[in-house]
Amino acid sequence: MSERIVIVDKEKIAYEGVFNAKETIATIKTWFSDKRYNPIEKRHTESIRPEGKYILLEFAPFFKFTDYAKSMLEIRVEFNEVKDVVVERDGKKQKLQEGKIFMQFTGILETDYEHRWETKPVFYFLRILFEKYVYTPFISGYERRIKEDISNLKSQIRGYLNLQQFQ
Repeated sequence: MSERIVIVDKEKIAYEGVFNAKETIATIKTWFSDKRYNPIEKRHTESIRPEGKYILLEFAPFFKFTDYAKSMLEIRVEFNEVKDVVVERDGKKQKLQEGKIFMQFTGILETDYEHRWETKPVFYFLRILFEKYVYTPFISGYERRIKEDISNLKSQIRGYLNLQQFQ
């Protein structure tokens, strides 16, 4: 069985105000392509409630460092109490949304995801020795990269939402 190490556990961003939901999601997807993550959208649900629209998106992008290790991110995006509003910017009317955004980020390092080192007990033992004595500097580098990626994504989203607020 592959080993999964949680590097970043459920870091959060909360925002309340005016935003463009499509552009917010496009910002996240653009970040995936810029960092060469393979985007996977696990869930997309929308429902209309009395207080406004509710949208839930869950992404599970991954990036393969090697044939042995890969980075997996779990991103949950919730839009609550979303209502359409018309805002005038630079003399032009724009249709935007107003409501609350809640995002949650988890970063995971998965090793031996192809299950090559588990076919025989001897291989499993060798894998443990390999990870402990040979592969440790690489694993710490991968962990650092996952932390940087989550931090970078969060700052990109915060920057976009703050930019939206002051335009």
